[in-house]
Amino acid sequence: MKHTMSGVAAAIAALSMAGAQAQEQPAPQAQKVQQALGAITVEGNRDAEGLHLEGSSGSASRLGLTVRETPASVEVLSQDLIQQRGARTFSEALRGVTGLAGGGPPSSPTTLSTRGFTSLLYLYDGVRTSGAGVTNRVQDTWNYDRIEVLKGPASVLDGEGAIGGVVNFVTKRPDRNNPNRELSVGYGSFGSTRLGVGFGGPVGESGAYRLDYSHNDSRAGNVPGSGERMDHFTSGLAFDLGGSVKLDLSFDYLKDDNKAYWGTPLVPAWFATEPTGVVRTPDGRVIDRRIARVNYNVLDNENTSETYWLSARLSGRLGDNWSWRNTVAANKSQRLFRNSESAVFVAPASIARDQTQITHDQDFWLERFDATHHGTFGGMDNRFVVGGELSGTRFDSQRRFSDGQASTAAALRVPALAPFTGFYSDDPRLSATGAGNRTDTTSRVDVSSVFVEDALKPLPGLTLVGGWRHDRTKVQRGIADLNTGGYSRFDTSYRTDSGRLGAVYDLSPQSSVYAQYTNATVPVGSFFLLSQSNANFPMSRGKQAEIGFKHSLPEARLEWTAALYKIELDNVLSRDPNKPGDTVNNGRQSSRGVELSAVWRPTRQLTLAGNLAALDARFDTLVEAGGVSRVGNTPPNVPRHVANLFATWRPDNSNFEWFLSLNHAGHVFTDNANQIRIDGYTTVDAAVSYRMKPALLTFRVRNLTDRLYATWGGRAVSQVLLAPGRSFEVSARFDF
Repeated sequence: MKHTMSGVAAAIAALSMAGAQAQEQPAPQAQKVQQALGAITVEGNRDAEGLHLEGSSGSASRLGLTVRETPASVEVLSQDLIQQRGARTFSEALRGVTGLAGGGPPSSPTTLSTRGFTSLLYLYDGVRTSGAGVTNRVQDTWNYDRIEVLKGPASVLDGEGAIGGVVNFVTKRPDRNNPNRELSVGYGSFGSTRLGVGFGGPVGESGAYRLDYSHNDSRAGNVPGSGERMDHFTSGLAFDLGGSVKLDLSFDYLKDDNKAYWGTPLVPAWFATEPTGVVRTPDGRVIDRRIARVNYNVLDNENTSETYWLSARLSGRLGDNWSWRNTVAANKSQRLFRNSESAVFVAPASIARDQTQITHDQDFWLERFDATHHGTFGGMDNRFVVGGELSGTRFDSQRRFSDGQASTAAALRVPALAPFTGFYSDDPRLSATGAGNRTDTTSRVDVSSVFVEDALKPLPGLTLVGGWRHDRTKVQRGIADLNTGGYSRFDTSYRTDSGRLGAVYDLSPQSSVYAQYTNATVPVGSFFLLSQSNANFPMSRGKQAEIGFKHSLPEARLEWTAALYKIELDNVLSRDPNKPGDTVNNGRQSSRGVELSAVWRPTRQLTLAGNLAALDARFDTLVEAGGVSRVGNTPPNVPRHVANLFATWRPDNSNFEWFLSLNHAGHVFTDNANQIRIDGYTTVDAAVSYRMKPALLTFRVRNLTDRLYATWGGRAVSQVLLAPGRSFEVSARFDF
């Protein structure tokens, strides 16, 4: 990895020299270099405030529809808003979005709950990769221009996996007409540090460049041996090639080296001398404050990754009505996990642990082309897009798990109080028995897709939006079991269709109502972990009906939106009630709810923003091992209500700005049986900023009341992930 960092440094230096030479040339008064496919623009106001109803989001449509014109719930988090809220990572930023809550384990840290599901599809500059739930990583928000969130099933746009919604992380892109330099430095509790550098400008007569680098070394402090260390470099070059053809190139690099905390175990009430109210169970188990700050992971745990992204985007026009876009993208990722993940209390005073080692070696490529027509159909304003996409993923993994031998359990067990957790053991005897405990796997996922989307205006103020997508997915897997000596190789294929039909009616230039029906497909398990038996099942299928309202009141300085929805997911894996040993796909899960969001400026100095989500999520049909029914239960890690409130006060004739935020999430369960309940919580963050040109100085306190609470279930159902306690941060941002 030292050679890799040297290469990145060389690339930064080379691009910086090119940018410096370009800055010496006079910039012509030309139009802004436009970004091609995947570099989705939000037009107009870039202020932190507002719901961006007049901006566009490529996560919701490829037609360039504004958020107001889109028959769906769409939220855009601008870089300004992200910085104002002090969101350092993706998870911190997304927890401020309407209805999103939680935060997953170290293996998938951006796993969140929305609309009753924890299956979200993540895009990187508009490009998806297979198995995002298995492969997503913690990232700093500095390198990103904005985050776009589309709620509800969305396979019609990006393919399988999008039952809860789509999140698109859009990097900062070149802008010839806006040369700037940015610097941000921060220091926080427990020695946490953060650095962000960014600059860009013109290149030659028709080009532009952008370079951004971030370093984040965050330490939780509440749990020793846990924290996140990230280095992220993003770059872009954009050129006008003449005529209407434009080219956008990017090279990005991400490296992280994190120390993981996998959760705190529940203990019996008789053991706990300092019980807390974080968790409730029928048998009285609790979180004992004495071990709330203990990390039972091995001291030399590893959770590292290294990823390269390359992309090229071309766009152009054909006459007055046609435009085209082409994207070629590729990435390579390597990941390593070496941990003791599970921690379970064993009487009288011990913690039983496991040991895991997992490697990922992943290559991905994508080719996408689409053409858009904007004209009329039967005298009615109409625009449509038609396109196709090819992608391929190679995913190799070595998987090592400790076995169930008594000698293994004894070797990994530690005292519950004041334990010496030791170091990862490479002793092969710890994984020597049991099928599946030592495997080498290979996976290949190839996807070919065609899609079409149309927006028709049959009447003034009425827009009909429809879309269809067909995906052909081929999965090939090979599994070598080193314990049994067996080798299995199998493949399967899926053909799925997804659609959307919606309508938007403008009650006035500032108000619109919408309705939509859309569906999605979801694999019964990650393609990269698919078993031969589960490969015989078709994908789960979800559908959503939604109605909503979007309204702006300029005279009252108020924007607000509302949505009502119902989602159903069928073909979920379950057990045959008549033969509990057999797996079938007759399970069913659903959710219905309401979401509200608003931004209001009651005075020139005060801005209030907030959102509220309430839902009812349940298993409609689900049978687990032993023939036990879970019908009526709430799926794990899904809160029934989530709310956020943000207040900003800017006194007249003052360089100060005051910020306060409240985040509330209702209770969740860690298991399908709903026996382990994590209680709800409310946290408070506060900040004060002082503008001293060219710097903005900020002092921020997170979890002001030092609330002890949990956000997610741990590796075992009897573990919970406790959130960080109170922390402080001072930062300075410079704009040149």
